[in-house]
Amino acid sequence: MILNELYKLRYLLFIELLLLTIFTFYGPTPLFFSFASILLIIILYLAFNYPIIALHTIIFSILIDSFIPFKNNSTGPSLLMVELFLATLMGIMAIKILLNLNNVYAFNKLIIAWIPFLVWSLLIGLLVAIDKFRVITYWKNYFAGFFSLSLAYYSIKNKSHIKSILVGIIIWGMILSLIEIKILFDLGGFTIGIVGLFLKKNLLTVGWGKSNYLAAFFVIIIPITLGYLFYNPSKKIKILLSLALILMLFGIILTLSRGGILALFIALIFLFSRVLKGKTLVPFIMVLIIAAIVLLFNPLTYVLFERISAIETSGSYFSRINFYVEVWNAFLNHPITGVGIGNLSYYATFIIPPSGAPSAHNIVLGALGEIGIVGAILYFTLFGLVIRSIYLGYRKENDESLKILRWCFFASIVGGLVHSLVEPTLEGLQFSIIFWTIVGVYSKLDLLKPSDV
Repeated sequence: MILNELYKLRYLLFIELLLLTIFTFYGPTPLFFSFASILLIIILYLAFNYPIIALHTIIFSILIDSFIPFKNNSTGPSLLMVELFLATLMGIMAIKILLNLNNVYAFNKLIIAWIPFLVWSLLIGLLVAIDKFRVITYWKNYFAGFFSLSLAYYSIKNKSHIKSILVGIIIWGMILSLIEIKILFDLGGFTIGIVGLFLKKNLLTVGWGKSNYLAAFFVIIIPITLGYLFYNPSKKIKILLSLALILMLFGIILTLSRGGILALFIALIFLFSRVLKGKTLVPFIMVLIIAAIVLLFNPLTYVLFERISAIETSGSYFSRINFYVEVWNAFLNHPITGVGIGNLSYYATFIIPPSGAPSAHNIVLGALGEIGIVGAILYFTLFGLVIRSIYLGYRKENDESLKILRWCFFASIVGGLVHSLVEPTLEGLQFSIIFWTIVGVYSKLDLLKPSDV
């Protein structure tokens, strides 16, 4: 049964990759929609019987929303495919639970810890917020993270599930890089697109985010890719993973995101502080060569480092510092409850119109300003539990390969949290799904132990 399910997952991953690659380079066609409709019916049927497929579906539904628009440098409307799949799959999982009420479910501490935060942030927000609809709109992003974590925890049952999700996340990162390359061509060709990035500094835009937000995914996926490269003994797989790293490193350079590059740099330093040993020396040199090639031959490298060196004189730097003050004042005026998720703009006196919904661009200040000291404590308790679990799992691990993989997960989480100090990452729907899926995968890494056959 496990072997048959593994083959289904492999075929599904291959179809997802093929379908999204065709969509990336050729756009929607009648054949695509016909094939996609048939595939959707099959996926929903399989998701009911194999919840791990529901997790794959949510992850890859994000990419479908990435295809509008490529032009005019505007985020434009979203296809809302992620919301559609989330609602559908939540319904399927609810039905599955109702049909299996006799089963005894073990509740994970982290999943339980989510409940007080979700209740507080929603109810308090609806009580105190000026724009209550905006509270619901942004609260759903946190709930999506909770659902993704829970789905990963309860759907991953064996080694094949873990490996399929790891491969799926890596493929996801590769496709995001391909989408960025597609954007360059839609901007007038690869060369003209590169020139556009050189002159305007920030052109990459998809239906659900811009350059800095796109960079956040590479910050957490690249360390996971490195971990799987070190863990997997197959030379062929290592070559494929190396190619994936080249594509994703190129992708994060294309974003020209200073915060993303710095967060990834910190994550990699953190990663290699424990991973660099005799067994990993050759893969490390390979990764170093890959990074050097990407940096040296990428014409945007100079632009990126120029932007990093000029960070204290940039407009974004000053606008964020000014808004930090506004957020802090909002917290001081509403220290217990905050002003409600997504409502910070109503308390800003500098430039930002009330119609906007700006983020604090800092996870700590944002939490204090939006959900108050009580909500912030509940929220950061989640990250404390994650970090504690990952570190203790690393310390107790005896298998060397798995120990390295655990530390790479740790580096991924650290990189994601560091980036959240300068960008609105974890409050975003798409990043919330990927981040908490990774956390859920980590919670099941014990299934990879050699004794589990």
